[in-house]
Amino acid sequence: MLKMIEHDDVIEFKAARTIFKMPLYYSHFFYIDGLLIDTGFHHVRSEVLEAVKRLPIKNIVITHQHEDHTGNCESLQCELQVPVYAHPETMKVIEHPPALEIYRKLMWGSPTPAKLVPVKKYYKTAHFKIEAIHTPGHCLDHTCYYEPENRYLFCGDLYLGENLTGFMVGENIADHFNSLKKIISLEPAVLFCGLKGRLENGVERLQRKYDAWWKICLRVKGLYESNVSRKEIVKKVFGGEIFFYYFSQSNWGRRYMVDSIIANIDYFNK
Repeated sequence: MLKMIEHDDVIEFKAARTIFKMPLYYSHFFYIDGLLIDTGFHHVRSEVLEAVKRLPIKNIVITHQHEDHTGNCESLQCELQVPVYAHPETMKVIEHPPALEIYRKLMWGSPTPAKLVPVKKYYKTAHFKIEAIHTPGHCLDHTCYYEPENRYLFCGDLYLGENLTGFMVGENIADHFNSLKKIISLEPAVLFCGLKGRLENGVERLQRKYDAWWKICLRVKGLYESNVSRKEIVKKVFGGEIFFYYFSQSNWGRRYMVDSIIANIDYFNK
């Protein structure tokens, strides 16, 4: 399933794989003035290729390596004959995609290998100048794209929501906070989020996320320094591990957020 939603200068693509006509999980990618930001996931490949025929796409940029954002890089390269730009770490992953957990194959599919080119600092379109901003945390290569005139932030998976209480394997809480601070300082008005689509009150949403996570981190820190075990910390702070931890084959869970907080414990002495 793929829907196109027009928002002034931006087109939002809202995609989901469906089972019995029910969407499993929505993922979003965006178009602005000749620039496509992310490519959607492989299971909606044919719909994406049909949709982009109507658009004068000159460049494609990628926010990060995950397959719900990169699943159609190779197909769009071949169809449109345009470059796909990404962080060097993203380039490595897309050139040699790793094996995926079953839930990721089911929901999004495996990307086809593709050769990308290194991300540039700025992208000048006919009407805008869009800046690439490195924002690690969700993963090492995560990159946002900022349009300052309208204060649009194409934020990939930087935001995701204010009350998210779990991490994928490899996420880094200190990097998350540093990236959030960097982006909050720009005072974005509108977020174009990979999970939730277009969202008003961007800076306020990001600040609430920052504050909510900081409170969680201080609570985890206090429990850890009182010699409470990690398993008990997950119970006391979150009420236990989320079921998705088991469904994801141990790829995503609350324990990974706790692990990252403990690994960066000195960060919270600031």
